[in-house]
Amino acid sequence: MIKRNYISILAFITAFIFISSFSYKNTDGTERVFFKVDTLATNLTVPWQIVFLPNHDMLFTERPGRVRIYRNGKLQQKPVLEVNNIKAETKTGLLGMAIHPDFNKNHFIYIAHNYGDNKSLWLRVVRYEFKNDTLINPKTLIEQIPAARNHTGCRLAFGRDQKLYISTGDADQPILAQDLKTYNGKILRLNANGEIPADNPFVKNDTAHKEIWSYGHRNPQGIAFEPQTNQFYATEHGPTGGDEINIIKKGGNYGWPVIHHQETKTGMITPFLEYTPSIGPSEAVFYHGNAFPQLKGNLLVACLRGESILRIEMDKNKIVKQEVLLKKQYGRIRSLVVGPDGYLYISTSNFDLPESKGEKPYDMILRLRPSGTENGQIAQTILSNNQTSKTETGPAAIFKQLCASCHGDKLQGTETVYNLSGGKFKHGADKQSIINNISKGIINKGMPAWNGAISKKDIEKLADYILEITKG
Repeated sequence: MIKRNYISILAFITAFIFISSFSYKNTDGTERVFFKVDTLATNLTVPWQIVFLPNHDMLFTERPGRVRIYRNGKLQQKPVLEVNNIKAETKTGLLGMAIHPDFNKNHFIYIAHNYGDNKSLWLRVVRYEFKNDTLINPKTLIEQIPAARNHTGCRLAFGRDQKLYISTGDADQPILAQDLKTYNGKILRLNANGEIPADNPFVKNDTAHKEIWSYGHRNPQGIAFEPQTNQFYATEHGPTGGDEINIIKKGGNYGWPVIHHQETKTGMITPFLEYTPSIGPSEAVFYHGNAFPQLKGNLLVACLRGESILRIEMDKNKIVKQEVLLKKQYGRIRSLVVGPDGYLYISTSNFDLPESKGEKPYDMILRLRPSGTENGQIAQTILSNNQTSKTETGPAAIFKQLCASCHGDKLQGTETVYNLSGGKFKHGADKQSIINNISKGIINKGMPAWNGAISKKDIEKLADYILEITKG
C-alpha cells in the first residue's frame, strides 16, 4: 500500500434556489468570490453537454435526442438536430458533443449517441456540419461501441493536439475494460476526420483496437486538459465510492476491475484523487476566464451524486485545497463549462432515472456570474487525509464495494432497486442461480457481469454471503 489522497465529503445545509446571490470563501478567510446564479432555460430533459460557438451562441444536447440552441438570451424552440434512430433509456441517449478547434473554417460539430434494437445497444460518434442553424452532412467516425443502460460514458473533447478524445464505459461488463480487443472502458483518440493517429500507443499492436489511448476505466465522464502544461485529466465513477480523478498517460492501464479504490498493482495506475463516499464526477474543466480571478487555474468538476461543483486548487500535481460549491442547491450537475464571457455555465441532471425521481421542473441550464454583493457563504472545505489505508478483503468487503450501492447493505434495496431480503429473488434464489446472475449479470436490468472480473472462487463465496444475509 502507498500513501494516497483519501477524500471525505462533509454534510451541509441544503436549499433549492432558482436565482440568487452567493459568496464563496476559503477557510482562511481570503480570496472571496461573489456570484449570482441566473436560470437560462428550464423544463429540459437531461441536458448532457453544453458548448459555445465562436459567435457566443450556446448549443446543448438533451438525452432524448435533441441538439438545442440558446441565442441572444432566448432558447430557440426548433432543435438544430433531432436524432431519430436514438436509444434513450436510463443513462443512454444523446450524450457528448464537441466543437472542432477550427470551427470558423469548417463548421464541424461532433456528437455521440446510443442506438440499437431490443437485443443490442451501441454507441457511435458522428461528425456534422453546422449550417443555417441545422446540423447536416453526417459522417460516422466510429460506431458499434458496445453499450448498456449503465456505464456508457461518454465525453468528447479536443486536445491541444487537435485530436478527438472519446471516453467509453465498461457497459456493465467490467472485464472488457482490460480487453484491448474491445472499445469498452477506454479513452479513445482519433484524428478529426476519424482516422487513427499514427502515434497512438497500440497502433502497431495487431491484437488491440488502434483507437485506444488508455484503458482499465469503469465509467469516465469528464475530460480536461490543463492549459499551461497540457496535462490530461479524466473523472471516473467508482463501484461503491472509489470515484476517481486520474492523470491520463499514453497507453496507461487504470486498473478497473482488477484494482479500484486505493488498491495498487504493478503495471496499473492508481487514482490521482479518490472519493469515498461517491460524488458522481461528471464533466471537468480548468477555469481560464477572467470573471472569477480567484478560480484561475483551478480544476472544477460537476458532481452528480455529490450535487455540487468540486473545486480543486493545485500547484503542479500537489493538491493545495479542495472545496465544494453549490452543495445541494440545484441537485445533480452534469455539464460544466466556461463561457466566452468567463462565466460558468452548468446543466442539471435531475430527470435522471433511476438515481432521481424524475419530477418537474425537470432540468435547467444555469449561469454563474460575478456579484458585488455578499449574500451567504456556502463553500465548504473537503478534508484530505494522507494516510496508509488497509484494503478490506473477503466476501463481505466485495459485496460492500460492488453490490451494496444498488442492493443495500442487507439486500433491502433502494428507491430504484427492489427488496431482495428474505430471498425475494426474481431470477432464482438457489446458490447456482445466484452464481449465474453474478457471473453473467442481468445487463438489460443494469446489473453488471462479473465473470472474469472477480475469481470464480470469490463469486462462490459472494453467493454464500448473499444467501447468509437473506436469512439474517
